[in-house]
Amino acid sequence: MNNTIIQLLVLAGVALFLIIRLKNVLGTRDGFEPTKKTKNPNMEVKANLEIIEGGLDEEVSDYLSGDDKSARSLKRIKELESNFSLSDFIGGAGGAYEMILMAFQAGNID
Repeated sequence: MNNTIIQLLVLAGVALFLIIRLKNVLGTRDGFEPTKKTKNPNMEVKANLEIIEGGLDEEVSDYLSGDDKSARSLKRIKELESNFSLSDFIGGAGGAYEMILMAFQAGNID
């Protein structure tokens, strides 16, 4: 056999192997996936939080799931600390959580 034919067969084998591996990793659609809802679920949450005096804080409504007590607490924190940003706080908490997990994985319990 010619050298180029052997190379072509080897490359075809590698391509077939990669396609099979990708199919196993990504899976296939079998028709039982949940359908996406067309209405916005955040609209219901915002309607539940309208009882805060002075209107609804958009930043607070992005992170809460209808808990009025938490919404009042976050609004009070923002009143007391003028430069408090809920999105920065959530980002910092996520970073701290990641650092804790990485230290735990490395065996650093302290």
